[in-house]
Amino acid sequence: MNQQYHLIYPTVDLFVYDLQQSLGQTDEQIHQNRHNFWRKIQPDLNQDYDKFKDDDLLKQLATLENAEADYVELLVPDKLECFPPDLEGYYRALQLGDTYALQVDCSVKNDDISKPISRFQDIKKKIDSRIHYQQGKIGQTWFVWGQLPEIYNLAEIKAIAKQCYLQINPDYQGEINLQSQGNFLGATAFDVWEQPKNWTDERSFQNSFHLLICLFPTQRSQKDITESIANVYFDLIRLFCYRHKIIWAYHQSRKLKNQLKTDFHQVQKTVIKISDLGQQINQGKPNLEELQKTLTNTLTILSCYAIDLSYLDAQGRTIKVNLNNYKKRLEKIYTENNTSQLKFLQQFSEFSAEKYLQQIETDYANLSPGLTLLQNLISTIQGTIDIYQTKSDRNLENFIGSAGIGLATSQIASSVLVDQFPPSNKTPFFLTTAFGWSIISGVLTSIIAWILFTKIRRS
Repeated sequence: MNQQYHLIYPTVDLFVYDLQQSLGQTDEQIHQNRHNFWRKIQPDLNQDYDKFKDDDLLKQLATLENAEADYVELLVPDKLECFPPDLEGYYRALQLGDTYALQVDCSVKNDDISKPISRFQDIKKKIDSRIHYQQGKIGQTWFVWGQLPEIYNLAEIKAIAKQCYLQINPDYQGEINLQSQGNFLGATAFDVWEQPKNWTDERSFQNSFHLLICLFPTQRSQKDITESIANVYFDLIRLFCYRHKIIWAYHQSRKLKNQLKTDFHQVQKTVIKISDLGQQINQGKPNLEELQKTLTNTLTILSCYAIDLSYLDAQGRTIKVNLNNYKKRLEKIYTENNTSQLKFLQQFSEFSAEKYLQQIETDYANLSPGLTLLQNLISTIQGTIDIYQTKSDRNLENFIGSAGIGLATSQIASSVLVDQFPPSNKTPFFLTTAFGWSIISGVLTSIIAWILFTKIRRS
């Protein structure tokens, strides 16, 4: 049976991140993002958006935001709240550019008596209930910390860290990876992340898990520990925000890649179809209606493909920007807390640059030729249609011209023949010699004119 460890002042912080707005979203979608974030804090908003009626409250909350600002305080705690029966904590809500950030802090009421690590699970349940069991759209990080009541060796500290992890993620069945270990604010720290099993699946992405564990040594004063943590909260909110925006961008890029591959498959089918139509054209049997339909469908695919490809490129740029911000924020934390050894947190940026950024850049390079292929395909189809439409128009012009000449000749011939051979009053005109010869002369003249027009247009 595992030993039950204890900690002094066990504390849990949850950092939740939601979309404030994203590229191409409408005002209605941005309004829905706002509702999705505030329902975690405001009980009156805790219902599905399509059932929500009190729009005035959301409009009032919207006035707190500033679309042009990088940092806006939406809700700042002025005191600790009581979370019955023996817990206390607070909310902090921020707008960080195009992202909402929520911190929920909860701990056992301050005393020097050590508590069993199982209290972490009680605190987590309390936090979950306080935010109405809502998850962050972009992601979330759990941060647990406490003070060791006595001196432990590293193996024992790792055993304590594993127990902490299982209190926050009790359903986890695998081996807990504690390789990302370092020193943070003088505490032995572990960064544990369970990646999504399926990057394109929304549920799998939401179920991914990130936890930072800090275990402070027994010789530190409680006051010193709480002050150190309080001073770094702002940087942690920012740091985790950059982290989750990187992961979110990669998640979006996997869905875009799948869609682009589907679109490209349609392109390949269209190429085969055009090849079949080309054989008909070579046989002199062009199906212009089918070509026009194919052109319309290809233009639709081109539009979707171009948009998705530009969004894929945008995800790569999002990762670049946030990787740079992550590194700078980590440097700031290290500079201001030089007792920290933050290599374990730096590993994420190195991994992201090598895995996520390179993968998106490779995908973009591989999928970009599809856009050129689509554009060339459209030009080919349009060119073919134009050629046959022009040919059809010329044939029509030739027909009208030759028919006009034939009619004129027929009329002249009829007039001359009537004068030379006046018909009997008893004979219908269409049975007269004049009518017959006028028709013959008109038809022959039309044929000669058609041949001449055709030769002239070809020369």
